[in-house]
Amino acid sequence: MIPGKSHIRWLIRWVLRLLSVSGGVFLLIVLHVVSQFPGDADSATLRQAQGGTICAVVFGAAVRGGSEAGPGITRRVQAAADLYHQGSIQTIILTGGKGSQIQESEAAVMQKVAMRLGIDSEDLRLEDKATSTWENLAFTKELVGDCSSIIAISDRYHLARIEYLAELQEWGNLRTLPAGRVPLVSFEVRAVVREALGHIYYTLRQYFDIEKYVSSVSDFQVL
Repeated sequence: MIPGKSHIRWLIRWVLRLLSVSGGVFLLIVLHVVSQFPGDADSATLRQAQGGTICAVVFGAAVRGGSEAGPGITRRVQAAADLYHQGSIQTIILTGGKGSQIQESEAAVMQKVAMRLGIDSEDLRLEDKATSTWENLAFTKELVGDCSSIIAISDRYHLARIEYLAELQEWGNLRTLPAGRVPLVSFEVRAVVREALGHIYYTLRQYFDIEKYVSSVSDFQVL
């Protein structure tokens, strides 16, 4: 049967409705990502913690030239160093693997930055295998056994995904804090869009076996 004009109009209406609903859902996710920019912890909150070891988990970012810290690493490690020197945290866990075999791991590069900023090497723990935010959280779990309180430090656009994935992995006691400095607006806008796509990916993964439809699974990491 050849579709008539009425069938085509009906199809167009439903396509437009679907696009409208999809666009609305995506916008809500974007707004959620932005709403998490402040995080849910600050240095004052950490100073109020009583007893035990307060740990920070610092998430890796791009490594330049094989061994040089990109601006994301610098921002994130600086935020942890500030808290460390204030006495707000005692242990810093640096997590991030290699983007390629010819470069140092993000964790190793962060370690060099941290030590230049005056952090004692004995207060640093490294996780250098993770290649996604999901793995960052999964692989650092075994390094936080003696931590009474845990704070995740990253760029502010990244915090919503960290919080979401930590909830899926049942971390329970993890809070988030943004780096004090922020990237360029143009970069951050693109990052927020990709973070929203990452939320959609992980939500779908909870209900559908979508990995079999892609050749290389990515969590839309923004560095």
